[in-house]
Order: sequence, then structure tokens, then C-alpha cells
Amino acid sequence: MTPLLLILALAATTPAPKPPPAEQDLAGNRLEAFALRPDLMKPDGPPLLCTADERWCAEISRDVDSDESALHVFAGLPTGEQPAVLHALTKTDDEEFALWPRLIRLAGPNGGLFIGVEHQTRTSYSGGGGGASTLELLRVSATQPKAARTVLTLPIAASLMIRACFDEKDQYRRRDACHDEYSFDATLALDPKTAAGPPRLLVETEATAFPAGASREADSTTRGRLRKRDLVAARDPACSYRRVMTLDPKTDVYAPDAPLPNCEAYTVP
Repeated sequence: MTPLLLILALAATTPAPKPPPAEQDLAGNRLEAFALRPDLMKPDGPPLLCTADERWCAEISRDVDSDESALHVFAGLPTGEQPAVLHALTKTDDEEFALWPRLIRLAGPNGGLFIGVEHQTRTSYSGGGGGASTLELLRVSATQPKAARTVLTLPIAASLMIRACFDEKDQYRRRDACHDEYSFDATLALDPKTAAGPPRLLVETEATAFPAGASREADSTTRGRLRKRDLVAARDPACSYRRVMTLDPKTDVYAPDAPLPNCEAYTVP
């Protein structure tokens, strides 16, 4: 078997990654996988995601002519009827939308859901580029189809690469590490100790910069020659944080237990 055929054979037999396990708090709120269902998608239709029990499905529909997008939420499998919830999405010029591959099922017979929409941006520039994703968490209910509203907006992922070598001198000074690289990643989990009411959300982030000491606020050409020990992705303690988010009953929006730091150097391309 040729190497190419061997690679294709291995790829065909490699199992798909398993979704993260479901989480549940004492109140009965549940964070679970929202998985892609290509078997139910229309030809050339948008990606459709469903819960494992097929109780909820959703898609983001885009009108190409008007460049407008809307979240469609179905109380069950799509059957050709109107979605239970239809919510227009607002975007900036360069954004694209994607469904967050997890959802939060709220406790109670009419608790509804928190469904996430990722606002994704990408940019490129000479010798580099990057992308970032901000999560908009929306509360929806099949019994109140017009009540979809944003309860949380949070940066969840970013990756940036900025050119740092322009001649052989730069290559020598940088030990051939010719890009500054920045990454940001956030995870959401349920606070398992929540015994009543809406879930509390645990947010943990990790931000790194490569090489160690790289900063978007400083001119990389002013640094001396990098040391070998600098050639690592160093964790930024200021933007690697943990917060507990609680739903404010007055505003119906999540608020952190401490102010969030300004991490736009990592989260804005």
C-alpha cells in the first residue's frame, strides 16, 4: 500500500472525537453536546445541530441577497414547519456566524434553553493574520417564540500571528522564530453546587504569547537577541483567569464575580 493510500485508509477508520460529557448541577440545569446532524440537513442547507435525544435542533439561516442571518430553533426534528423560535442576528461587516456545539438545558418543564452563537472574525496582513470568536449566549423558549434574548457575551477563542522577521539580521536575532504568536481559549462549565434557579457558569481562560515576553503593545524589533529559553509559549497570568458568572435577576444578564481584564491584545485580531 502506498503512503497516500495508507493515510487515507487510516483517516477513514479513525473514529470521530467524542463530545465532552454532559454536566448537571443540583438544580437540574444541564450542559450537553449540540451535535452536527448532516443526515438531516437539506442539500446546500446550513449546518443543523441537535441534542442527543432530538428534543431540540437549531440552524443559522442566511439570506445571501440581503446578507442577513437568523437563528432557527426547532422543538424536535425539523419537519418543514416554522421553527419554534426565530431570532434575527446582528453582525458587523466582517463577522460570520456558527452555532456553539454545546447548549444549556434549563431546569423545569418550561425552562427553555441557552443556545450559543459564535461571532467569528478573521483578518490577514503582511506575513500574518488571525481569527477570534465571541460567544453570544441566547435564552430561548418554545413557549415564548419572540423572547430570545442575549444573556452573556464572552470572548472564547482567538489565535494571532504577527510577522517579526524582515531580513537575515532579524532571523538571527529571533533564532528563526519569525512570528509573534498569541492564543486565547475560554471554557464554560456549570457550577455543580447550584441548587436552585438558573445555572451559575464557571469561566476559565488561558492566554499565551510566543516567544515568552512578546507583547502587541511593544515593538519586537527593540528586543535583544532571543534566548533559547524564550522559545516557548508563555502563559499570561493577567488574561488567564477564572470567574463565576451569575444571572442578575434585574437585568437577566450574566455578571462576573470580579471585573474581567482587558485582553483585547489576545482577543481582537
